[in-house]
Amino acid sequence: MNTETKEEGAAVQREVDRVISAARDSLTDEMVGRLAGSAAEALDLVDKAGRAGLGKAIPALAEMVNNGDLERVAQLARVYHASQDALTDEMVGRLSDAVGGGLSLLDQVNRSGLDKAIPIISRMAIDGDLERLSQLARVYSSAQDALTDEMVGRLAETLGEGLSLLDRVNRSGAGRLVEMLEHLESTGALERIANTLPQLADRLDMIAGLMGCMESAASKSREHPAAGGVGSMWRMMTDEKTARSLQFLIEMSDQMQQHCAKPR
Repeated sequence: MNTETKEEGAAVQREVDRVISAARDSLTDEMVGRLAGSAAEALDLVDKAGRAGLGKAIPALAEMVNNGDLERVAQLARVYHASQDALTDEMVGRLSDAVGGGLSLLDQVNRSGLDKAIPIISRMAIDGDLERLSQLARVYSSAQDALTDEMVGRLAETLGEGLSLLDRVNRSGAGRLVEMLEHLESTGALERIANTLPQLADRLDMIAGLMGCMESAASKSREHPAAGGVGSMWRMMTDEKTARSLQFLIEMSDQMQQHCAKPR
């Protein structure tokens, strides 16, 4: 048994010696140089990894491999590489301008103190005031688009005349008129005047009618003068119209005495 084992070991040793001899014969100086360089680089890499403490990252990498995070990082890297290849110089320039403009806007907002307005804008958005302001702006824009040059000229002329009128009122002593109105308001006279104005308008219509009646009566008297004599007087006194006229005058006299001749 020992003899067979020794023979098998000798045969294996001979095979190994032949393999080593064949490999030594097949290696050239260039291959030996490359192998030596690769081995040196591998040893240098192992040395750098040992000095940098990358051994501590091996458990984290193993966990990332188990969770699939390393695969996702690789996919993200491929996406970034693809986007980098797709970007042209023009696109990069536009992105740089956009980023620069955004940073400049943020700097201006920070310097102008607009951060204090953010709570107010938020409250306006909650209360609906911001929407109403937007609608008002749209109405103003629509009105601005609808206005023609002629309409703008007329509005400017009307505004100028209104300002001129206000200036004239101010120069003519409108302050005293305002003081007088305030005094009338404090004494209650202004309210009485306001309540009397409708009645006064009715009375003016009545006075105008009375004047018209008197004018018409004067015209008829001139056209038909009364005849003299006792007979004419008797016919006038017995006429029904004369009785109604006398009755009207008596009633008017009685009312005037009651309202106008009262003792003060």
